[in-house]
Amino acid sequence: MKQTEDEIILKLIDYLKRNGWLIESYCLGSQRGNDIVASKNKSTLIIEAKGAKASDNAKTKKREKFDSGQIKTHFGKALIKILDEKYKNPEAIFGIAHPDDKDIKKNIQHLIPFIQALGIKHYWVSSNGNIIEE
Repeated sequence: MKQTEDEIILKLIDYLKRNGWLIESYCLGSQRGNDIVASKNKSTLIIEAKGAKASDNAKTKKREKFDSGQIKTHFGKALIKILDEKYKNPEAIFGIAHPDDKDIKKNIQHLIPFIQALGIKHYWVSSNGNIIEE
């Protein structure tokens, strides 16, 4: 089943809490801001999350899943947002999260080493709540 951005955010929040992070803020739905801001040991973590489909209450046309163009566009937007945050908060830790989804992996998995080289973590979020942190 395809996961929405909100589902990714909520599962990632649970994962971060289990790993000692304090959730400072998060955005669901059409709220503006960083998707997740967490802190631990004087470090700040800022994460931008993306889903595999729009939420049921999204204002845009509903599709069963995002196509390859949408997946790449969303990834590009997440990367730009994180790079902008990195400019504003150079001391923070940054990450981008996606569903552990075959269509998303087919389109962007080969790009993950490049964002890691920029000092950006990546999280694959399974529908069962398992998280792979790269």
